[in-house]
Amino acid sequence: MSGLSAENNWRVRPEEYPGLDPEPVVIVELDGEEATRRLGAWIGKQLGAGAFMGLVGDLGAGKTTLMQGVVSAVDEDGCWQATSPTYSLVQVYETTPPIFHIDLYRLKGWAELESIGYWDYLDGGRGVTCVEWLDRIAGAWPGHGLIVELVRDGERRKVRIWTDKTWNQRVEALDASSLQQ
Repeated sequence: MSGLSAENNWRVRPEEYPGLDPEPVVIVELDGEEATRRLGAWIGKQLGAGAFMGLVGDLGAGKTTLMQGVVSAVDEDGCWQATSPTYSLVQVYETTPPIFHIDLYRLKGWAELESIGYWDYLDGGRGVTCVEWLDRIAGAWPGHGLIVELVRDGERRKVRIWTDKTWNQRVEALDASSLQQ
């Protein structure tokens, strides 16, 4: 995808996500995988039980790489390594709080969300729910949280972060320059 304008590849349409602000709170460019992991680690430090994060982007955009940073920030013991749940559909990382890493890529609709117990992971606020390919199934957005949209441009990633009102101030505090170390 190198050389393609990210603006032509954005997929999040805020009107499809009730409660989401109409504009992204943060737009940042990242220099490669390590910067993507650092962004994930920063987000991971903001997450707590009951939090929801949706991830949107094409294959290879950096969704799982970002999740590696999230898990490393929450996993104080260093026991867990985030991997893509494309085939397992759900990875549970027994961190504190637990992280439910869900992949909607192979699911085809609402009934399949139900079949994997999707809403059970979100209900009760016992863990952090992170969903790759959120845009694949209309209605998978629970109405709260944040959405991280990634577009790959060569080795770089262009990222837009959308939030509901409860996340605005936390995400606005992101120092993008700290991600490029």
